[in-house]
Amino acid sequence: MDQNEATLMFANDAFYAAFASGDFEAMNDLWAKSHPVSCIHPGAPIMLSRTVVLESWRAILEGNEAPSIQHLDATPMVVGEVGWVTCLERVGESMIAATNIFVRENGQWKMTHHQAGPTTQSPREEDPRPTQAH
Repeated sequence: MDQNEATLMFANDAFYAAFASGDFEAMNDLWAKSHPVSCIHPGAPIMLSRTVVLESWRAILEGNEAPSIQHLDATPMVVGEVGWVTCLERVGESMIAATNIFVRENGQWKMTHHQAGPTTQSPREEDPRPTQAH
């Protein structure tokens, strides 16, 4: 894994750490500010603005039933100033396939799109990636 892929994986791990810990401020910091953002949660409508996307994350993270989540099988890909990670999410007993797209802002990877939906795929690895920020 090269340095670009390693820093992209760090950003992706930070996303799941914020999700797992319910840390809205960390989640807010991870999303792009000078590029368009979008998000598609499983079974939900397409969200096309940073305000709407972050409101949805606030509701998830601060809700009474915030889900337990682990991410597995993360694969980074980088093309210039854009990178994405495909992975599986274990949410409770469900397995979800996800794509997280990042763009470089001020030298840091920032999320510009997250999409997740049900899958029948099983993880190739048993140990989830870390959910704590490095």
